[in-house]
Amino acid sequence: MENQPYRISMRLIIIAICFFCLHTACNIEGRKPVEATNRSMALTDSASNLLVNYHLEKQNTAKLDVILELLNKAIDCDSTNFLAYNNKLMVLSLKNEYLKAINLLDKMLSFNKNHAQLLFFKGLIYEKLEDPTSTQIFYNKADIMYEKQLKLYPDSMQLIADRLFFTAFTKGKEEAHKELNLFILRHPDKKIQIHRG
Repeated sequence: MENQPYRISMRLIIIAICFFCLHTACNIEGRKPVEATNRSMALTDSASNLLVNYHLEKQNTAKLDVILELLNKAIDCDSTNFLAYNNKLMVLSLKNEYLKAINLLDKMLSFNKNHAQLLFFKGLIYEKLEDPTSTQIFYNKADIMYEKQLKLYPDSMQLIADRLFFTAFTKGKEEAHKELNLFILRHPDKKIQIHRG
């Protein structure tokens, strides 16, 4: 069983990947006027607060519809608001609306087709849809993009953490430990705290 990939609850995976996606900047051009951007961000902030409360409370699914409505309005105000798309992706996933999530991921990938975390998440969604061929295609694309990003930014702790999470999920705990050990050997000057549990 030790060689089997980690299987973590979908909710935790969704949250983790969405936070990883937020950390990675997208090159988005054609920004809207400041007023529209401010309105979009205010709506996104409101939706984000409701989403946090959803996770902390009894998780009333009716709240997800309200959150989704706010996020749709935020995107209408500023179609380049990556945070609104990211939160909308989380809501669609929580609602098990996987086909809509795939369509949204396609839109998000139009901002940056090489976004490793989004490619990984698209693979996860296809896994939930029980489509092993598409799952593997997007896991492979994510793997390639992580490799390319690590060549460009070998000292990025966030990127290394993202990569280790990806490896643990897709290839298992032992492979992730091997990658971590290689990183430690290559970067003995970095202080790494490891929590094994």
